[in-house]
Amino acid sequence: MLLKKLLLARFARTGGVLCLLAALSTSLAVEPARAESLQTLPSFQQCVKRALEVESMGAEDALTRSEIEYQVKQAYDRILVRKEQIAISREVQGHFEKAVTAAEQKFEEGEGDVTQGALTKLKLGLAGTLNDINQFESDIALARLDLERLLGVGIDPQFKMDDETLSPREFPFQTLKEYLRQAEGASRSVLKRERRIALEKSMVRVNQARSQFILAGKNRKMTRALLVTEVANYDFGIGSEKDLFETLIIYTRVLVGYYDALFHFNEAVAKFEREFVSR
Repeated sequence: MLLKKLLLARFARTGGVLCLLAALSTSLAVEPARAESLQTLPSFQQCVKRALEVESMGAEDALTRSEIEYQVKQAYDRILVRKEQIAISREVQGHFEKAVTAAEQKFEEGEGDVTQGALTKLKLGLAGTLNDINQFESDIALARLDLERLLGVGIDPQFKMDDETLSPREFPFQTLKEYLRQAEGASRSVLKRERRIALEKSMVRVNQARSQFILAGKNRKMTRALLVTEVANYDFGIGSEKDLFETLIIYTRVLVGYYDALFHFNEAVAKFEREFVSR
């Protein structure tokens, strides 16, 4: 305070009071407190709305609405998919841990025909599952940061989801011609050759992703039944460590793959729609 008074007195004699006050107010200004992080992530539509508002206050080269929707959708869906895959991996982790404990006990007591190799495979399976969980959690963190950038607000690392609905996009079209029939005004427009070919290629990718997702759905049902059977057999002592290990690996690959296929189908549809509206 004394220093401030001396400086004011000095500048008053030289007519610099106003300049000094302005400098002091600037230097002493307190940075506004950061807005609290979101504890619950809003629905996808609410996220898009906020992202559009943030983008409208940005630079001249702002992203288009279709690009914003695409980026928000990618991050939002990735979080939902990874959460499902973590749940699957946690389930598999539990089965591996239980099997390792049981196999170690049998091996130490010399019961049954548990080998060192079978025990090692179970431990490696558990390690691989834990590694998958770490990867999925990292992907969620990266997607969360993408949403922070788009929404212009912090998101708590332990955030919850307001809407956890995860389903394939409704997209019954299998050809560009079918899509053009329903697109407003598109049937009256003439697509240039290069543009038409680009959209045709994008549609091929949609159909490929759809076929893979349908197949993954069928495999998912069969694999679930297989897991229930093998776990029950092992618990009752009529199943081997080898059979359980193979079943858990198959179950992980198929169910994690199912959600990857779902994500890729939705992504292919989103890319097609983004490309179409950017014409």
